[in-house]
This record gives sequence, structure tokens and C-alpha cells, in this order.
Amino acid sequence: MFELIHETAAGAMPKLTVFGVGGCGCNTINQLSQVNLPSSVELISVNTDAQAMAATSSHYRIQIGSQTTKGLGAGAKPDVGCAAAIESAQALTEQMQHSDIVFLTAGLGGGTGTGALPQVAKLARELTKPVIAVVTMPFSFEGQHRKTNAEAGLQELLESANAVIVLPNDKLAEVLGAKVTLLNAFKESNKILQDVLLGLANTISQAGLINIDLNDFISVISRQGRAAMGVSCLQGDEDLISAVKRAMQHPLLDNIELNQAQAAIVSVVAKDTIELSQYNQIGATVHEQLPRDALVIIGLTIDPNLESELEIMVIATGIGFAPPEIQAPIQAVNDNYINVHDFIKRQAISIADPAPSKFDLENLQIPTYLRQQKPQAH
Repeated sequence: MFELIHETAAGAMPKLTVFGVGGCGCNTINQLSQVNLPSSVELISVNTDAQAMAATSSHYRIQIGSQTTKGLGAGAKPDVGCAAAIESAQALTEQMQHSDIVFLTAGLGGGTGTGALPQVAKLARELTKPVIAVVTMPFSFEGQHRKTNAEAGLQELLESANAVIVLPNDKLAEVLGAKVTLLNAFKESNKILQDVLLGLANTISQAGLINIDLNDFISVISRQGRAAMGVSCLQGDEDLISAVKRAMQHPLLDNIELNQAQAAIVSVVAKDTIELSQYNQIGATVHEQLPRDALVIIGLTIDPNLESELEIMVIATGIGFAPPEIQAPIQAVNDNYINVHDFIKRQAISIADPAPSKFDLENLQIPTYLRQQKPQAH
């Protein structure tokens, strides 16, 4: 269970910490470091390869598993990446302690990202931090071995991260075209995380006409499972419904069913000419894509200098997991009225949170993906 933050210092911005784990994760951090991100976003590179770490641009670098790997990488072995993260758990935890939201990003299929990322997520969960992971799955041509590693790592990650965004690399060529350069393809993939970071940082750090705060976001993220995130802009005479659906169904995301989502947060930034009917249409379109009982929180910020007609960010969570239990009814405030804002938040928090798992160091000789597999029935 997350602790709702009831008081924030005037002018304080929630801190978002992004951990790029392994080679692919550190490459994403490099790209994000070239973007004008808000000061509340902190970038951290995490790797077992000391030489690769030296070429990383970030606020902090954490070389994990110096005793386990001697700075030479995980050798495409997830169990080595797992051991490295456990060895460096203290250094990782120290970087998370003052964060309000933890973002994780990595490419699954190799050693460091696949093995270390679930362990980093577990550490964040033990600190009761909301955890969002954005991961890529290997290309088909990379072979069955990497695919098996990636799938096992993803399942382990889902046990600790609250929201997991999956980006299959095969979608890059399918959506962007076979002629797109590899560099530009990966830039488009990384841009999903970049857009969400920018949108989220701006949304929860500034007062809106209809405000979304950090606790609203935590209420939505408390639904564990797969997630869908996206940002879109409405230009000129474009159809509003199409713009909303585009934000909810990014073509590079793994195929997921939005009608299984348990909650969603929608941030709308618009000019002061936005019509009530448009705001209602955005809400109706989101509700049509989700189950009838899904928690939906919609915020609106007015920006007269906005270049487009409006911008929409959607985060849908809890896809593929059972709904959390609901707390008892909220007591009336001052015996006269119910605080609806608090009611929405409390309804989103589960009263049952599984105890954090403990690491058995003696089992590290058995690869993580083999320990997690269930025996097949004969």
C-alpha cells in the first residue's frame, strides 16, 4: 500500500526517478538526457559493464555487482544480472528513498536488464514507491533463447512493478516501415517514455482548472499489472475522438485489452477556448474503452499559448490483474458533506498488499528464469 502524501511544501515538485538498467536501459537514459526535462526528473544509469557506464550521460551512475561481474558485464546471463543487483541493493535503495515515483526501463532478453530489473523493482516496492516499468522485447531474429529469457524476466517484473509497459521490437518495423534506420526506430521507441515523463511531470507539478495531484496518480497506479500510456495532440479540424484513442492505443505498444483496465488517469492541456462538450467527449471516449466500474480521473489545465488545440495524456493500468479490494465507506467530513476527492483516492487503495519477497542468495546458482518456471503436467 502506498502512503498518500497529504502535505507538500509550497512550490515543491514531485520527484520522478528514472533508472535505465543494462545496455538498452542506459541508451534510453542517454537519449532522455538530451531532452529538456523538468528539474524534478532524475536520470540514473545502472549497469554491470564498467566500460559502457563510462559513456553514459545521467545525473548518477550505479555500477552494480562489482564483485560478481568484475565490471565486465553479465554475459547475457540473467542470473548474473540478478546477483549483481542483489549485491548492490544498498546503493540502489539510497537513490530511491527520496523519490515519489520510480520509473524503470530496460531491454529484456539479455543479462543485466533481464536479471537486474525485477530486483530493482522489488527494492522500490519494499520502499512503498509507485513503480512504472517500460521494457522492450527482443526482435524475432534474436532467437528463442533471448525470447525465453525475456518472457521469464517480464513475468518476474510483473510481480513487483505496479505498471508495466511492453514494447515489442518487432513492432518497430511493422509500424515505422522496414526502411527506417535502426537509430531512428529506437528513438521512436524511447519517445514513449520521454512523452509520458514530460506529461506526468508537468501534470502533477502545476495547478490546473481541474487538478490532478500526486495522490490521484498513486490511486491509479495502485492497480498492478500491464499498462498502456500515450500522448497525442489535436491539430486543427482533426476528430477529437481519434486523438483520444490515439493516446490510448499507441501502435508500438504490445497488444493489450483496454477493456480489462481497472483505472485510468487522463490529463488534458487545452487553450482557454475548449468547450464543455469537448471535455465531456474526452471523458466519454475514455469510459467507452474501459470497463464500466473502472476508476477514471480526468484533469484539465488551461494554457493559452499551447501550439496545438489540446494535448491529451492517458495512463491506463491494472490490465490483466484481479481488481484490488475496496476499503470501507468514507466517513462524512464535518458531518455535512463527503469529500469526493478523498473518496476517489481512498477507493483506489487496496487494503491488502502482499509482503515483499526475500532473496535467497543460496539459490542464485539456479538461473532466475528456471527458478520461476512451473513444472509441466504430463
